[in-house]
Amino acid sequence: MWEEMGLVRVYTKPQGQQPDFSDPVVLSADRGGCTVEDFCNHIHRNLIKDVKYVLVWGTSARHYPQHCGLGHVLQDEDVVQIVKKKV
Repeated sequence: MWEEMGLVRVYTKPQGQQPDFSDPVVLSADRGGCTVEDFCNHIHRNLIKDVKYVLVWGTSARHYPQHCGLGHVLQDEDVVQIVKKKV
């Protein structure tokens, strides 16, 4: 059903903690896109300015964890950890 509707569930992982599998961020390939940039905009539109890099675990990553940029395309049930720039 998720594939037919073009929906992708992405889970968040705070630094130093376990992933939160209870509340996924749902992205749509048809509406908005499924990139890391779309994921960050879904959380908060100003988050993009503070992103240093992103760590991804899941089927879209070649190895675990993979350092990714904003253009990386996320797949269903990926886990994402955002590392922010130090001020």
